[in-house]
Amino acid sequence: MKKYHLLSIFLVFFSFCLAQKTNPDTQLKRHLKKDTTRCFLLNQIIEEENDYSVWIEYNNELKDLALQKSSVEKDSIRYKTYLKYLSIAYNNEGAYNVYKEQFEKSILIYKKSFHVASKINYNYGKALALQNIATAFDYLGKIDSNLVYMQRAYYYAKLSKDLSNQAYVLTDLGFIHNNLGNTTLAINYNMKALKLFDKINDAEGLERTYFSLARIFENLKEYQKSISYYQKCLEIDTQQNNIERKILILCSLTAIFIKTDQIDQALTLNNQAFRLANKYKNTDFIATSYKNYGFIFHKKKELEKAKAYFLKAYAIFKKIKSEANQSKISVHLGTIYFDQNNNKKALEYALLGYSLAEKTNFKSDIKLAAELISQIYFKTKEYKQAYLFHKAAAEIAEKIYFDESKDIALKATHRYETEKKENQIKLLSQEKKIAELKSERQTTLVFVLITLFISIGAVSYFLFNRYKIKKQNELLKIELEEAQKTIEAEKKAAESELKALKSQMNPHFIFNALNSIQEQFMFGDKITANEQMSNFTYLTRQILEVSGKKKIPIATEIEILTKYLELEKMRFDNDFEYFIDIAPAVDDDYIQIPPMLIQPFVENSIKHGLLHKEGYKEVRLLFELDASEKHLICTIQDNGIGRTKSNEIKVKNQLKHNSFSTQSIDQRLEIWNKNTSNAIIYEDLLTNTNEVIGTKVVLTIEIY
Repeated sequence: MKKYHLLSIFLVFFSFCLAQKTNPDTQLKRHLKKDTTRCFLLNQIIEEENDYSVWIEYNNELKDLALQKSSVEKDSIRYKTYLKYLSIAYNNEGAYNVYKEQFEKSILIYKKSFHVASKINYNYGKALALQNIATAFDYLGKIDSNLVYMQRAYYYAKLSKDLSNQAYVLTDLGFIHNNLGNTTLAINYNMKALKLFDKINDAEGLERTYFSLARIFENLKEYQKSISYYQKCLEIDTQQNNIERKILILCSLTAIFIKTDQIDQALTLNNQAFRLANKYKNTDFIATSYKNYGFIFHKKKELEKAKAYFLKAYAIFKKIKSEANQSKISVHLGTIYFDQNNNKKALEYALLGYSLAEKTNFKSDIKLAAELISQIYFKTKEYKQAYLFHKAAAEIAEKIYFDESKDIALKATHRYETEKKENQIKLLSQEKKIAELKSERQTTLVFVLITLFISIGAVSYFLFNRYKIKKQNELLKIELEEAQKTIEAEKKAAESELKALKSQMNPHFIFNALNSIQEQFMFGDKITANEQMSNFTYLTRQILEVSGKKKIPIATEIEILTKYLELEKMRFDNDFEYFIDIAPAVDDDYIQIPPMLIQPFVENSIKHGLLHKEGYKEVRLLFELDASEKHLICTIQDNGIGRTKSNEIKVKNQLKHNSFSTQSIDQRLEIWNKNTSNAIIYEDLLTNTNEVIGTKVVLTIEIY
């Protein structure tokens, strides 16, 4: 920490408070301004302080202040400012939990940061929160989740137009694709990041990108190139006194020296890393150092020592749930037991490593585990199993290891360095020409040019002012029109939601549910009756609770639908079933939709499609994402009599269909879906002979 920075911040803060106390009237008038300044100063202190046990206390104060003020000043122009600081505070709190290696807890807190940033359309905050979620998943060894959240982070980083934000996400994407074995994408992302970091002169960002490039060349076995990039990282980390990154680089260099059989250098560097990790109590790097000691002593043929260090590392990685590192260590323990002719133990650890590698989806780890398993089976004369695992390893090798990757990496870095040198030469050449022209100019020409430039500047200034005033007026007019449209849209939304609320509790449904429960009591089935009465009470309470909300998680909507369908099931003689399926890509706790949006369509399926059908009846609901992952697709499908027969029954019984509920849903979806048309599609399900066998309704709902 730079102490003089902290001192200056405290002096400003103290003088500010003192100035407010001198005049009570001024203190009251400037109360709001004082709180925003306090948020700013707390944030500055947090950024300057390196000790997380110290800055978390300031962060708790920042979070409490932002929460309190944002809840009080919802109509104030400072509302966005407080929410911005609240988003920052949640991000800091998430980082604190990462330092404490409570990764799952950190993910939940980062999601809070994203939610707050979304309220004020703070794209930089949204990108940062998603990037941090992705990084936490990386610590947990969940590479697929890591990639999904990092791709979303890049989307918002581009919207924020913040070059630093974009560059950090790009280098992280490069790191992920390198772990997945996609060298081409890894290089492309890192080269883009390198150009941006160069442009904004960000040393920390350059260090991150150098690290990613070093990893790429390490995977391609271009070790000298990799070492040169790691050394660049080490120089930057030493200058900035970034201890955590310094330990990481020392561990990475140790790994390369182990691979190249430079065991003495590897042992020296690992000793440095281990001392620093112990000094700063960094559990993750202590485990990494133990792992490297295992590799070193394995190379030195001291197998018992290697085994002891590997087991120490495995215990720590298991405790912090790092499945990727558990996988690597399991394979090496299997190798040691294989070398000791303990085939049973070797196969046990090799299979464990293979299982964990498949879980984390690290292709290179799957390949190493498969190769070891194949060798063990071959040694124990189980040739069929040996062949299967050898084939699996070979197939993975074809996908992730090929000479073209090396060429791409070398050409990309060479091209970047060449372009950089050429640009420097061009710049120097231009500066030389300008200097020569200046020396050749005559005094008269200089005065003429100066006069001309002054005249042009004056005219330009006048024209620019006129243009600026005109544009300001145009913008003001547009803002007024947009404000009017927003007011009308909000009014329309409120009316639509009010209509939806009125139609949510269908009197016929209440009557039928209570009748069915009464029948259970009459027939003596008190257990079922009490259970369904509990369901009815819960459903009623849930509907009233969510009715006042603009959106709820899909999980809550599904819970209400389940209770509703359980009650409807009582109306049928054990010949009605329902199925609710959620696609793996759908995060039902994260994605939110308007409340009670699906229930009217389910009710229509039962009332008009199944009630008049004989035999087995069913309703199926499916929640999935479209290809762009920007829309939730909900499909409601029944095996009822179809829309045509249903209308005929209504005409025959002289019934008037009340489309009030579905009309309300149409209006709500129209307001919710800003960029989507045809949000509701009805379709009759037909056999090959055009016989109706049911109805399908597909809803398209935008995800915010």
